[in-house]
This record gives sequence, structure tokens and C-alpha cells, in this order.
Amino acid sequence: MTEKRQSFGLVKFLNLELPTWQADVRFRGRSRLIACAVLETDAGLILVDPGPTSTLKTLERALIPLGGLRAVNDVVLTHIHLDHAGCVGQLVANLPEVMVHAHPIGARHLINPERLIRSATRIYEERMGQLWGAILPVPASQVCAVADGTHLQVGGRTLRACYTPGHASHHIVWFDDAAGVVFAGDAAGMRIEGADHIIPVAPPPDIDLIAWEETLSKLEAESPKRLFLTHFGLIKDVEAHLHRMRERLCAWSDAVRQSLDDDYESDAARAADFHESEMTYMNASVDIAYQEPYGYMGQPRESWYGLARYWRKNLT
Repeated sequence: MTEKRQSFGLVKFLNLELPTWQADVRFRGRSRLIACAVLETDAGLILVDPGPTSTLKTLERALIPLGGLRAVNDVVLTHIHLDHAGCVGQLVANLPEVMVHAHPIGARHLINPERLIRSATRIYEERMGQLWGAILPVPASQVCAVADGTHLQVGGRTLRACYTPGHASHHIVWFDDAAGVVFAGDAAGMRIEGADHIIPVAPPPDIDLIAWEETLSKLEAESPKRLFLTHFGLIKDVEAHLHRMRERLCAWSDAVRQSLDDDYESDAARAADFHESEMTYMNASVDIAYQEPYGYMGQPRESWYGLARYWRKNLT
């Protein structure tokens, strides 16, 4: 049975000997946009993708029933995009025992986030502070660069790292084989728990469609019982979900490639047309109760730029 601590934003979704929780960090003050997975262990808590600094106070409050931030022992990242990992520097600032586990490429940018900040600022411009909050460096002594296939063992729990590029070159998914769940980050797209619509979120700068196809095949071969998506929640129909994810990714990539050949005045016009088309499709496909989180987090416009960059790099 799912146990909810609604006043704190916690939902227990795996009621095993060592439970696993979902914390809704309420990005932009709204529910069902960013979910942090909270794993109980005998040595403290593991956080998977704790979110941006702008939502850290919400996460801290959610963790109160489990001992608060001081109970955190490890932070595990699928990748370092700001909606997944922006708060890590602030989080560990007063927690010198906490270790942060990330892909080697991501680890470098956690230690020195200047390039990450510049890249994000080109996209979000004056909205950077409002959306993400402060982005602080993580001390090198608290960052662990993770090799593909690493088994992270913490207090009776074991997580297995699997490199899964496509959405980002430094993307990792984390398997909890004992629980039959994979913490998938953005490798399996965005889908709001309770809805069927899938968005293959594909922002700049390093989308790789061939690598993403290989990632989806890898996930299918593993046959996990459940996917946990940062955007948003637990998915149980894994085989069907991955099949639809592949279809949606192909549809998006084909549409963007076609738009590059069509007669538009600018990329902004191409992206706007793609965004409008996909939002119309989403609104026709999704119950009104789910439209707000898809509208705020899906952002097809940003994915147009990521996919267009891929095609321009690979068609020349």
C-alpha cells in the first residue's frame, strides 16, 4: 500500500524492508514537475536527483520525517542538468560527509560549474536565478566519478550504475536490482504518473540519437519491473513505455529534421511552430488534470534546438 506524508510532500512507493520515497520538490511552486527519489538505508538516506537550488527548502522540509538533510549520506545523480542536480553544491556546503556520485564528465562540472552556468545562461538568460537559484561548486573531496557498471553499496542497499547517453553524454541510470526499479532520469523521457503521454525531452547541447536508441535497447534488455522518472514518478508498464518512448523520439527527430528543410524565416519560427504543434497534440491526448505539468516541464521548443543541433552536426 502506498503511504503518503502529504504535509511533507513524501510518497512511499516501495514499501520494502528499506523503503523508497518520492519527494515532490514543487518546482516553480507546482506539483508533479520534479521528483527526487529518497532511498532509506541503514547508514542514512540516498537522494537520487535532488533538483535545483530554487527548490532545496521544499526538499529539506520533505525530508523532516526521515531525519532531515542531516540524514543524507549519499547523493546519486543521473546527470548534472540543473533541474536534476543544481542544488548539489548548496546541499553539501554544510554536510562535509556527504558523497556525490556522477559520471566522470558530470563530476568535472560539479567541481567547476562555470561552463555549465554559461551554457545554461545562453538558454535561460535572465530567468536563471528565478528558475534554478544559486549554483555552487562541489568540493572535489565530496565528488565520486562513477565507472560504468559500478555497484554502490550503502547501508544494506546496492545501486548499479549504467551509462546511458543520448539525452546527455554523461547520463547514467541507476538500477536497484533487489527492488526491481531503475532510476532513469531523462533517459526514458518525461511522463506524469497516471498519464500515458510521453515527451522525449531533448535540450541542447549534446543530444545523440544513435546513442539514445542504444540506451533504450539496453533498458529493454534489462527488463526492470519499474521505472522511476524524475519527471514524474513511478512507471509500471515498462515494456510499453519504452516502446512508446522510442516512437515519440523518432517522431520528434523526424519533425525537426524536416523543419530544417522547410522555408522558415528563422530558427525561432521553426521552434515556435514545432512547440505549438506538440502542445496542441499534448492537450488533445492528455486529461486536463495532467496538462499543467506537461505544459510547464515538457517545453518542446527547447527540444527543437537540441534536436536541430544534432541534425546540423550529423548531416554536414
